[in-house]
Amino acid sequence: MQLPQPPRLRMRVQVLLFTAVRLVVNISTRMIYPFLNTFANGLGVDLAAISLAVTARSFTGALSPFITPIADKRGRKLSMLLGLGLFTLGSGLMAIWPSYTTFFISVNLSFLGMYVYVPTMQSYLGDHVHDSRRGLALALVEWGWAFSFILGMPLIGLVMDRYGWQAPFPILAAAGLLSIFLIAWLIPNVLPPASENSSFWGNLRQVLQSPNARASLLVSLLLLAANEVINLVFGAWLEQSFGFKLAALGAASALIGISEMGGEISGGVFSDRMGRKKAVIIGMALIVVVSAALPFIGRSQFGAIAGLFLFYLAFEFADIAIISIMNGLIPEARATLMGANVAAMSLGRMLGNLIAPFLFAVGFWLNSVAAIVLTLLALLALTGIKEKRGI
Repeated sequence: MQLPQPPRLRMRVQVLLFTAVRLVVNISTRMIYPFLNTFANGLGVDLAAISLAVTARSFTGALSPFITPIADKRGRKLSMLLGLGLFTLGSGLMAIWPSYTTFFISVNLSFLGMYVYVPTMQSYLGDHVHDSRRGLALALVEWGWAFSFILGMPLIGLVMDRYGWQAPFPILAAAGLLSIFLIAWLIPNVLPPASENSSFWGNLRQVLQSPNARASLLVSLLLLAANEVINLVFGAWLEQSFGFKLAALGAASALIGISEMGGEISGGVFSDRMGRKKAVIIGMALIVVVSAALPFIGRSQFGAIAGLFLFYLAFEFADIAIISIMNGLIPEARATLMGANVAAMSLGRMLGNLIAPFLFAVGFWLNSVAAIVLTLLALLALTGIKEKRGI
């Protein structure tokens, strides 16, 4: 069942706003990776300590299913504002008291806030956008994720280079406050279908009892773990292999963001037209091929950047397709399922974060092997999904 369509122009404005807010919250999430060593040096801790904070924030994201059902009961707007409030609080704490303890708390609050906001926003789009265009709408909003690398990382690199490693946090806190104001002003608080009869445990039970939902959540977990074993260490790999510094890491991150944008929009369009399950399979196959090639083509700067470009393009292509599948599986508990997806993604990130440094200590080639194995397991889990269309 679809809610009444908002006016066409208004929906376009909302999609643009969602994309901009996604850009803000993802800059905070993603800046840790290319500047891992910079934050470690600024805080006076080693790489393992920073990795611990990143691992802990992945676990924090697993709390999302216990918060996002608010969106199925009280409306999407309230849940989006709650997520942005947590994000802004996390950034603000680090702006006021920069220390490792505060950093640990800050990244966890900001990550949880992002993972409350994002599935609720995706559920809002699922309520208002028809199935035939849902993949494209979700892909357009996901451009905020890509632009957080294309625009965000070069800017973060320049800001830290000029004002110090702690400089991004007050900027992000201010952007969070602006996002709260704009969402509160521009987004209507329309209650979702069956909101009067839904309950937290009833919605969660629906998700856990659905074979399709369970299979799709397992795919997300494994796919994110495969991404994270590369994602966590690529900055350190480029720095150690080719001596990349702050500006170079920012530029490399921007190029990766361009690849993600291409993967998101192509994944959204192809999943709407050719079938989302087929799109996931194509994306996973490309991940396996590129992961196998990375240790060999990554012996030169051009080969390393080209390989990472293709790796992230393939991942986003597959990821947007699986999100599109999931968005239509249980319409009456859409936000709960999308929140459960966030938990699955967080656990996948946590798994990748836990093993990536140890694999990297042996050699980057082992990270590539792990990405291949995890992607093949995700492909196996995909066979358990019977895709629903027209919902």
